[in-house]
Amino acid sequence: MIIGIGCDIVEHQICRNLNWENDIKILKRIFSNAEIDIYNLKKDLRFLAGRFAAKEAILKCLGTGMHDGISLLDIEILQSIHSKPIVRLSGEPKKIADQLKVNNWHISISHSSKFSISYVVVESI
Repeated sequence: MIIGIGCDIVEHQICRNLNWENDIKILKRIFSNAEIDIYNLKKDLRFLAGRFAAKEAILKCLGTGMHDGISLLDIEILQSIHSKPIVRLSGEPKKIADQLKVNNWHISISHSSKFSISYVVVESI
C-alpha cells in the first residue's frame, strides 16, 4: 500500500549562491559524513542538489516538513554499488516512518543543467 509520495526540485544556482561546494560547515548541517564522502568522489554540485531534493521529498512522503525535532542529517541518501539511491533514516524521521509501518522506498533523482529533481514513493507491504 502506498503511504505517500513526494517530489522536490532544487535550482543549482541557489546551491552555488549558498557556497555548498566550498563551505564544509554548511555541508555538515545538511549531509552526513557518508553523503559527503560520496560527493567528494564525484565533485558535482548536482549530486548535492539531488540529495537535498530527495531529503525534502522524503519529508513530504512522511507527511511532515522541516520542523523542530527534524534534522536533514537524520535522512541519508546513500547508494548501491550500481549508484541506485538508498534511503537510511534515523531520529524523528525514522520514528515517523516506523509509526506509518514504512518498509519500502522508491526514489529517483534526475538532473538537468540548471535543476535537480527527486521523486519518492513510500509504501508499506
